[in-house]
Amino acid sequence: MATILFIATALLYATAGTLYLVHLSRGGESLERWAARALVASVVSHGAVLAADLLLSGTGLAGNIRQTLVVLSLLIPTGYLVQMRRGRLPVLGAFITPITLLFFLGAGLREGVSRIPPGLHRAMLYLHIGASTLGTVLFALAFAVALGYIIQERLLRSRRIGGLFNRLPALDLLDDLGLRLVTLGFPLFTLGIVAGSIWAVKLQAGALLTWSPHGFAVLAWLFFAGVLLTRVTMGWRGRRAAVGTILGFACAATTLLGYLLAGILLLA
Repeated sequence: MATILFIATALLYATAGTLYLVHLSRGGESLERWAARALVASVVSHGAVLAADLLLSGTGLAGNIRQTLVVLSLLIPTGYLVQMRRGRLPVLGAFITPITLLFFLGAGLREGVSRIPPGLHRAMLYLHIGASTLGTVLFALAFAVALGYIIQERLLRSRRIGGLFNRLPALDLLDDLGLRLVTLGFPLFTLGIVAGSIWAVKLQAGALLTWSPHGFAVLAWLFFAGVLLTRVTMGWRGRRAAVGTILGFACAATTLLGYLLAGILLLA
């Protein structure tokens, strides 16, 4: 039953993503409404997957990297839907939904993920996982906004006014929204890195700067710190900030991939 629910949720996300992509290219209020409905249905089904997983595993949300990915991939579209109620940004669903689907499918590697040792179930670990997850969710939303900015800017430079250009939000709106999301996500991500580093030192699990998933997390932190610092000190906006945001999220996503692969290798 859990497997069927997982597959159904993945298909719903794929459907929502396809509808958003078609809406991005063609427009149309009907497509927008159906895409939003499909995404809401995906989120509801996703919530059922999480509930079933917790019941079957008997662990908390930090039981393993799989559960972390399930929660992460649920919070990303939820955050997008909340933002949609504050301001209409339907075309960004074409970027948000594929990211969500990829993380969700990564969570499907049940046998390939090892559990976190019970001895690590302490407040600092939960702080590390919780803060890092929330920070990554905000970075994922900022990533989608940055992609929208890059596309919109290229359309404007090539003077392809109309169609897709009219469906994407204005550059200033995208730039301001991206800044708010990175500003909110950065302290959370920083807290997650600090909490994880403290635990690593206590457990003698390795230094902070190693070529491992932790190393990519630090690299992501450096990219986002650079985005905020250059905005404040040098007034950089627009394309440079968008590129930094995209690179930063790529590193944050690689961190999760590293933990996922580490679990697979441990069980190989």
